[in-house]
Amino acid sequence: MNLRVLLIESEPEELLFLHDVLREIEDGRWLPEWPRIEPLSAATWEEAERMLSTSPPHAILPPHAILLDTDLPDKQGAGTFRLVQAAAPDVPVILVMNSGDEALAVKLMREGAEDFLLKKAIDCAPLAHALRNAVFRHRLLAAARAVAFTDSLTGLCNRAGFLTSANRDRKLAERLDRRWMLLIAEPKSLTEIAVAFGEQRRDLALVEAADHLRCLVTPADSLARIGERHFAIGVFDGETESVEESWARIRDAAAERRIELGVSIFNGQNQLSVDAMIEQAVADLPQTQA
Repeated sequence: MNLRVLLIESEPEELLFLHDVLREIEDGRWLPEWPRIEPLSAATWEEAERMLSTSPPHAILPPHAILLDTDLPDKQGAGTFRLVQAAAPDVPVILVMNSGDEALAVKLMREGAEDFLLKKAIDCAPLAHALRNAVFRHRLLAAARAVAFTDSLTGLCNRAGFLTSANRDRKLAERLDRRWMLLIAEPKSLTEIAVAFGEQRRDLALVEAADHLRCLVTPADSLARIGERHFAIGVFDGETESVEESWARIRDAAAERRIELGVSIFNGQNQLSVDAMIEQAVADLPQTQA
């Protein structure tokens, strides 16, 4: 895999210099982990925003790292970094600073920048070192976050991870004026299974329920285990399947595996928070198990 580096720099001479250094790093095999370096360039925040967009027609393969000069014609200082961070939260940012801006660089590193280089000190060795460390450190942090958001028993997203994605989906539904459905799924007789056969058999029932629910959701849906006995599913109202059709399909298939469902639907008349929707869907379960 090639290393894609987005250069956000407004000065043509500085941009050309960075391209030259990246070419030297590639030719000198300073980064043998990647066979080639693919530099991308943006001279303004507007251009950078288009390149970082995940929506067509501007969508491109995301960069592995960003070299950012915070002083652009249309955005300056800390605000530039914060916009880049918001637009590409999964991409490490290395600041490219002028002499005298070290205090700002330290401040932004505390806010999440991976590293900073002074323009006068940029050369093959320091830039290659910064790129390698930024990419690998960011991967390790992403892996740690993934573990933190994963339920160890089922391998599904856990409550913290689900709330992160569900709050995003709810905001998107509100902005697009679309319905969004939240289902709470609860396997039947978990307490009875634990009493009769032990907690290990109950855990196996939860794993089996998780596997069955995986088969019911689409790639666009979200699925998580959010509690000891509860699973959550988030479903958008779609062109090919409405929330009512999704509800009927999932409900019927879940009933075959003795899984009860409760539902809450976000719409113009029901604009609850995600936490309130979870409570509403739990209350909508056909029965409450001890």
